[in-house]
Amino acid sequence: MPAPAQGQNVAAAFAELAETLASDLDIDRYLTAVCHHCVGLIGVRCAVICYHDTAHEDADDPVTRVASSQDTGRWLVTGSPDPSQGPIAHCMSTGELISVADVRARRDQWPWFAREAIAAGFRTVTVVPLNPQAGVSGALALLGGATPDASGLLLALALADAAGAGIALTDELRRQEASISQLQNALTSRIVIEQAKGVLAERWKVTPDEAFRTLRRYARDTQSRLPDLAASVVNGTIEIAPDKARPS
Repeated sequence: MPAPAQGQNVAAAFAELAETLASDLDIDRYLTAVCHHCVGLIGVRCAVICYHDTAHEDADDPVTRVASSQDTGRWLVTGSPDPSQGPIAHCMSTGELISVADVRARRDQWPWFAREAIAAGFRTVTVVPLNPQAGVSGALALLGGATPDASGLLLALALADAAGAGIALTDELRRQEASISQLQNALTSRIVIEQAKGVLAERWKVTPDEAFRTLRRYARDTQSRLPDLAASVVNGTIEIAPDKARPS
């Protein structure tokens, strides 16, 4: 059995993960670091994290992301001819913890995975779900020559929770950034439109509301985006004749 990790090493690992996540919010780098800590702390040969990227998910074709401590682990996820088969896919779909002491015994259940894992020198696989409380659909798989002991399994659960929390945090930050960007774009568009109203009102000696009605009507007639048309008016690349202004 892999030897339990010392508490000092565990504390240092989680401190490093927190710093990694806070430094640049690079979720791929963070999850790869989680995988490497699984190898170093639990004593397995390879760790793989697989999850559905909800920020880019399509109902008919969900995007699956993979991080691994080595390429062989990534291949066991991405190389499968049937992504719905295998212990990792099973854990992701059911949320069940899976522990297989000898993958050779699962050749009938997961033929491709068992064959490739055995060929890579992996005899055991343990898969735990990623922090379902955070709404993350994913799994952490540990591959090696022996299944983790009780201490190792508890540590795997903690690292899986850390991975899930990191994914949930970055997803939320991406949503916030998208909302902020939309608000900034709306504000910028509004400012340009107000500028265009002022230009036309001054040029035609009409009220800003009359200028806006003409601008809006011209955009509709020419199938132009109102902010783009307003920007063209402000920078002088388009001329709108005042006789276009008619009562609404």
